Amino acid sequence: MDIYAQNILDRYKEPHYKDKEFSAEITHKEANHSCGDVIETSITPKEAYGFSGQGCAISMASADMLGDLTEDMDENEILKIAKADVFEMLGIDISLRRSKCALLALLALQNGILEKRGEKLKTWTDYHI
Repeated sequence: MDIYAQNILDRYKEPHYKDKEFSAEITHKEANHSCGDVIETSITPKEAYGFSGQGCAISMASADMLGDLTEDMDENEILKIAKADVFEMLGIDISLRRSKCALLALLALQNGILEKRGEKLKTWTDYHI
């Protein structure tokens, strides 16, 4: 399957949650320094999700699709989202090289919650990358 499957391209070209304006409870920014992608997620759990940033089609589509995935989740449920959940959500095979692209928004989202709680932030090694 092509790494830029139609669902990825659709969400990259016409995102549902990018630059969505609302009063967010939690906001956090992360960067993938190996490629330059940057994503800032904003969320009020069970109410609203949005993101901003720039990056490749996979990182932007993943950030956008996380809005659908987390729509009715509370903080604890969001913290339980695993790498496999994101890869399944994307619906394509993700190479090790593209793993950081696919997981960047999840890292930002989960670290925002952890930061708010005063807990240790996740790193790429927490996702076995």
